[in-house]
Amino acid sequence: MTSRPIVSTFDSHRLEPLLSSSTIDAPVLRLRSLLDHAKKVAPARVPPDVVTMNSRVRVRYPGEDEAEAFDLAFPDSDGLSVLSPLGAALLGAREGQSVACAGSRVSRHVTVERIEYQPERERHFDR
Repeated sequence: MTSRPIVSTFDSHRLEPLLSSSTIDAPVLRLRSLLDHAKKVAPARVPPDVVTMNSRVRVRYPGEDEAEAFDLAFPDSDGLSVLSPLGAALLGAREGQSVACAGSRVSRHVTVERIEYQPERERHFDR
């Protein structure tokens, strides 16, 4: 049995208006589904292995020698936009989890190797 993904209530409240005003595409639909089905918890109760907004995440594509690090960000901020295919796939993912992200022609999997920074884990509840 798969457990429901976890999203902080803080992230959920900030993403809802963004999704309402965005063009409907695959990442927006994925985020909408995530928010509809996720277990929403107070920021202080987010497990330290869950990707949240403003987390710095190290990921690896299958067959790649080097991992890449991304900061999951809101659009118009520096970092990987949560409205991109990869950004939408990472929100709510857990360390060690492999997630599919839609590419321009094919879907690719990426594994969350490590969360290098998570605001909630560091008690930065305003980020």
